[in-house]
Amino acid sequence: MPPPAPEPLLSVDGLRVSFPRAAHADVEAVRGIGFEVSAGEVFALVGESGAGKSLTARALLGMAPRAAAVSGRVLLRGAPVTPADLGRRLARIPQDALSALSPVHRVEDQLALAVRSVQGLGRREARAAARRALADTGLAPEAATAYPHALSGGMRQRAVIALALVNGPDLVVADEPTTALDPERQEHVLTLLRERCAVAGAALLLVSHDLEAVRRHADRVAVLYAGRIVELGPAARVLEHPVAPYTRALLASLPTAGLPRRSRLPVLAGAPPVPGATDEGCAFAPRCPCATALCRREDPGPRTVDGRRVACHHPLGEAA
Repeated sequence: MPPPAPEPLLSVDGLRVSFPRAAHADVEAVRGIGFEVSAGEVFALVGESGAGKSLTARALLGMAPRAAAVSGRVLLRGAPVTPADLGRRLARIPQDALSALSPVHRVEDQLALAVRSVQGLGRREARAAARRALADTGLAPEAATAYPHALSGGMRQRAVIALALVNGPDLVVADEPTTALDPERQEHVLTLLRERCAVAGAALLLVSHDLEAVRRHADRVAVLYAGRIVELGPAARVLEHPVAPYTRALLASLPTAGLPRRSRLPVLAGAPPVPGATDEGCAFAPRCPCATALCRREDPGPRTVDGRRVACHHPLGEAA
């Protein structure tokens, strides 16, 4: 008999996030999302703006907007996630590194304070731990003792990575962590983040709109549309051979090298639905070339197609 499969590090089941709307039913922005992340894995959430990527990440961290109603189950190593876990078992890297750092404290001091508050170490031990974490990201000693505003965007991002990892979290949630960086620095920071998480034994949940970066760095990917997962599976397989029509349309909208000058950039026709406007049928049906009357009438449930989970009545490769 084979040994039992290891328990997932992160388990998300039936996660829903809704907002009140006067005189109408609540607007549901995240609609029953579920996935698992294993220890040491890089798991990515991708999709258009407004798909629910960042809201999903914030909800599982316990950081949803105050007006939001959150339901579902989020477990970390089998135990419910609580607000006390943030900074301990959970760490967050936001889009803007400067917003994660105090402007009135030196970088090294901020890490030392985080170590003292979580691990209870003395000043000297905490400062030594902070210096090691910063050195591990390649940040020079003179940068570690500077204020955040004196650092470049790439250096600040290194400092935030060190801050996220200094207390040895189980899971790091990175929400568009390279948005403000040029392409070369983006690749360097993502490589560094992935490598440091691997060394620390932490899983990485990466929220990104950059499908090429996800292809290079993620083990698995979940493609979101209108607050639902439409395709989930190994990143290389999903992004190279998608079966959900939305995933294929999203990939087809990416500009390619060698595009002639003054030629039209590829676009995904139509626009995502307004949250709360999708009452029945598949949310992607109005934009989908494969849509049938069934798609407009019934919301598709998840099914397994070619080794990945797909929410679609007519996955590509099957007859409509």
